Amino acid sequence: MHTTSPLSALRHWLEASQLDGMIVPRADAWQSEYCAPYDEKLAWLTGFDGSAGVALVLKNKALLFVDGRYQVQARVQVNMDEVEIHHLHNEPLAEWLAENVAAGTRIGFDALLMTNSEFEQLSATPCELVPLKASPFDTLWTDRPAAPAGLIREMPVEHSGERSADKRQRVAAVLAANNADYLAVTLPDNIAWLLNVRGADIPYSPVPLSFALLGRDGHVEWFVNDNKLSALPDNVRNAFTIAPQDTFIERCQQIAKGKRVMIDADSAPVALRFAIEPWGRNCLADRPHHPDESD
Repeated sequence: MHTTSPLSALRHWLEASQLDGMIVPRADAWQSEYCAPYDEKLAWLTGFDGSAGVALVLKNKALLFVDGRYQVQARVQVNMDEVEIHHLHNEPLAEWLAENVAAGTRIGFDALLMTNSEFEQLSATPCELVPLKASPFDTLWTDRPAAPAGLIREMPVEHSGERSADKRQRVAAVLAANNADYLAVTLPDNIAWLLNVRGADIPYSPVPLSFALLGRDGHVEWFVNDNKLSALPDNVRNAFTIAPQDTFIERCQQIAKGKRVMIDADSAPVALRFAIEPWGRNCLADRPHHPDESD
């Protein structure tokens, strides 16, 4: 029985979407070094399952950019008749696009999977970057693993060293000092620290995959799928406003219309830049550990 390869399926989708190509990074929405199987889009598309890399799929060719650690592995795992291997640092994607793509070439990308700095580099190339309204992987990847649903547990104050409420008030004071109304928190380790919780979405990584909005009053809106919360005590869960994870960007866009929102432009997905302008630095980026806190 004939089956369509993932690359061929994606090319058909691109043609139907009036796109000339698509950028497919290894990253998930949290820029994790280790991704859940649900987020291994690059591995499904090309066969390469290393921890760093990005693919560019065009109508007539596909390229995989990996660093020096993975030059051998990539050549073993991918079909070399379908995919060219390039060095991620010696010949970056932005440089290749600048030298090989005509002006106006429409390249799709998922704004949740790209950081602001990556977007700035790629925006300097001749191509037209097109943020996707829907991910092709939602329909093309028919045997995709389930989204991660690791149970979230409380980190008791005897281990965290400080109550979550006190941490939130300290950060809220920084917001007030910077005349900001909200802080959008996207890095899982920052959320784990701020809320005194730990997760189990990815093996050997004790942080929950979620998003959060901290208000100037210290209250947190936690964007996390409800099926992860059954192990949390009621008093912990009820300390936050819970909303579905996939409503985070929409909520940020909503409040940014009348409020000032801070984000970390270095690590947050560029989707936040599109939702919130102007943006600032996330004051948790370099936050210190409490002296009594343990991991």
